[in-house]
Amino acid sequence: MMIKLRILIVANCAVMLAGCGALVERATSNFAADLEQAVLNYDEPLIIERGLPSFLLILEARARANPENADLLINLAGLTGTYASLFVDQPDSARRLTRRALDYAEQAVCARQSILCRASRLPFDSFEQRLEDLDEGHLESAYALATAWVSWIAAVSNDYAALADLPKVETLLEKVAAIDPQHDDGAVWLYLAVLNSQRPPAAGGRPDLAVEFYQRARRISKGRNLLIDVFMADQYARLVFDRELFVELLEGVVQADHEQPGYVLANRIAQARAQQLLDQTTRIFD
Repeated sequence: MMIKLRILIVANCAVMLAGCGALVERATSNFAADLEQAVLNYDEPLIIERGLPSFLLILEARARANPENADLLINLAGLTGTYASLFVDQPDSARRLTRRALDYAEQAVCARQSILCRASRLPFDSFEQRLEDLDEGHLESAYALATAWVSWIAAVSNDYAALADLPKVETLLEKVAAIDPQHDDGAVWLYLAVLNSQRPPAAGGRPDLAVEFYQRARRISKGRNLLIDVFMADQYARLVFDRELFVELLEGVVQADHEQPGYVLANRIAQARAQQLLDQTTRIFD
């Protein structure tokens, strides 16, 4: 009788511990999502720059303990990529952090059992064929992969092997946009716009498509995301040497209300960058 009772107690404890583990995992995912929202809506970039690394380490520890938690991995990829893009100026650090963000995103698509798991290693034709079966169920992880991939390629721009992946990334973003044109409040079009405005037409760039995508991103976000106009000025207006558009876009950013839900931090940084670019107008165009 005593032995049976002990077995029952052990069994009950195991069930309870499993339940606690699931609760901790959900709590961690919720914390990561809440942290991401807090970062996006914080109006002092210096606090985020100094404080976010500690939280990234905590979430990294939880991801190591829960390698199949796709939601946590997606949030971690986004936060790591955001930190690298907004606050890291050292090329080596940017390369390492964007690679880390890409690793998280690749782990996430595999944890979701997505058709994109390990697809980045495929030849382009096979990669493109696999995208044909991508559906809304895996859109979030696919977008996380695409955006982390773009950031990493930008950070290792001298690596020709990495640059060779650009057609895959662009095709993946186009697939996301085709499935959900409103995705990420239109930011999917911003990524496509930047990809099409970094090269002149003679080198395969499509400025005509770029301006269409910038305008679409701005329309979907209802003008709340000021980074769109900063990128349009810095990437498109400079590419086509349109000084009037360059100044008009940047002055609009500087004068805009940055207090937009979900864009507070990005808009603060956008306004600072816009002013820097305005101060360089003469040097850029003369």
